[in-house]
Amino acid sequence: MVFSEKYRIRLEDCGTDCLATNKAVLTIIEDIAGLHSASVGLGLGEFSKSKCAWVVLNWNVKIINRPHYNQVVNVYTWSTNVDKLFVDRDFEIRDNSGEIMVIATSRWIYMDIFRRRPVRITPDLMEKYQSEPQKHVFEDNITKSVIPETDYIETHYMVLRRDVDHLGHMHNISYLDAAYDVMPDDIYENADYNCFSIEYKKELLKSDKVMAHFYKLDKGCIITFNTDKINAVITLKKQI
Repeated sequence: MVFSEKYRIRLEDCGTDCLATNKAVLTIIEDIAGLHSASVGLGLGEFSKSKCAWVVLNWNVKIINRPHYNQVVNVYTWSTNVDKLFVDRDFEIRDNSGEIMVIATSRWIYMDIFRRRPVRITPDLMEKYQSEPQKHVFEDNITKSVIPETDYIETHYMVLRRDVDHLGHMHNISYLDAAYDVMPDDIYENADYNCFSIEYKKELLKSDKVMAHFYKLDKGCIITFNTDKINAVITLKKQI
């Protein structure tokens, strides 16, 4: 089943060019994923009873044509691949003429939040979503990020109260904010990254002290957040 909603691009969604930022795009697709789950009885409103929630493991986003200020866009999402421990979910953002503006894919686990353990995904649970296993926005499957074996710039980052969500850990979109915060000024000021991915390896909590490593690529950059191990990898690239 394909679930859809309309969104209007607001002032707070835009950069200085009046176009939607990467954060705004990610916020929209995260929001519609939550609305889809709410529509089948597995959303945020049911959390107090189930004690379980969907937790994202990674995102892969490609922006073909950025939405602009005050534009109304049509957003679509559906589940694709289903495993015992994870589910893949795809997205499209289209303009009112039907042209694709953004495509994205993601991987999720269903987690017991209090035990901090994944819950087995049963056929009965996924039947609610009526998955579309043949409908994929990308040809290739989700793959793990590769960290360059090159020099990097190291900076410090502390997880702040504003970064933490209702599940008690650093909110997945806050990682994108933090990546831009630790980016060197000259890179940030000239950044126009239309392709980005985020891989979450180990959750971060409020007041965690993080070492951020910035790697420059030919057409982009990679930022890792690290404590005793790599917690997350954010890759930003210019569209090829």
